[in-house]
Amino acid sequence: MGRETGSKHTIETAIQVDVVIPAYGERADALDATLAACVKQTHPVARIFVVDDGSPTPIVLPEWAAELTRDAAPALETDRPQIVLARLTQNAGISAARNAAIARSHAELVACVNVEVLPATDWLRTCVAYLADKPTVGVVYTRTVPKRPDRLLTRWRMRFQEPAHAEVSGPALFAHGHAVLFRKAALDTVGGYDVRFRRHHEDSDICRRMAEAGWATHYIAESACVSIQGDSLQELAKKQLRDSGWYSPQESSLARLYGSLTKWTAVRAGRNFVTGRWYFLPVDVAIWWCALWQATLATLRR
Repeated sequence: MGRETGSKHTIETAIQVDVVIPAYGERADALDATLAACVKQTHPVARIFVVDDGSPTPIVLPEWAAELTRDAAPALETDRPQIVLARLTQNAGISAARNAAIARSHAELVACVNVEVLPATDWLRTCVAYLADKPTVGVVYTRTVPKRPDRLLTRWRMRFQEPAHAEVSGPALFAHGHAVLFRKAALDTVGGYDVRFRRHHEDSDICRRMAEAGWATHYIAESACVSIQGDSLQELAKKQLRDSGWYSPQESSLARLYGSLTKWTAVRAGRNFVTGRWYFLPVDVAIWWCALWQATLATLRR
């Protein structure tokens, strides 16, 4: 039994994994933290692709990470992953940014991790072992927990903007894109992400197409990722606008946004009142006002 377990572990360790991190105008400290978490994985990582999605100010790698870039790494006798910084000439959206790196990967498995998400050190090993046991599963993900769960705005985000996580592993409708691990074969089968989904719904779309091609999506209850997102009314309002289907004055109707956002805010606030979550009521109102102000200001500027 010991030999079988050791042999299985050796096979899993030999599975090559690349990591893709899309970035657009990210905070330097957040990118540093995400990169460091990916480098510290207990399962070996071959390459980490950081894709600058046409940021107004070009992304710069932390000094320690620059030493592991594609050109420098071969000269270093190290088992740490090579880091590749790729730049897109213009902002193309998260799907196109991920596809740019996926196309360059020759690894058996590809992880897509967002900036401000810190996978636990055993995250990759847990996900690789799960896929090794289930050949028809094309993508897996784990739960995401906030670094500061006690903050009111963070509690609101985790309750209304993030998915609830089950206590047991198993099939899921789609893998929420904070941090996911794909089989490269499954990605190739569906042609990667659909670039039309520039900011939102790209994760549910790719999992739907993978399911149609015979690849399952699973949630893993073990391990986790930590979100270091700095929650503010402005950031939560931006996410609320995306969830409401409003992206810009050119793409979306302001009048329709006023109606739909007011309706669903009233529904949410009503439920919070009935269930005794009164502490969320000021947040409901503040995010509603902030979202409508952002959309109105963008329309007036246009």
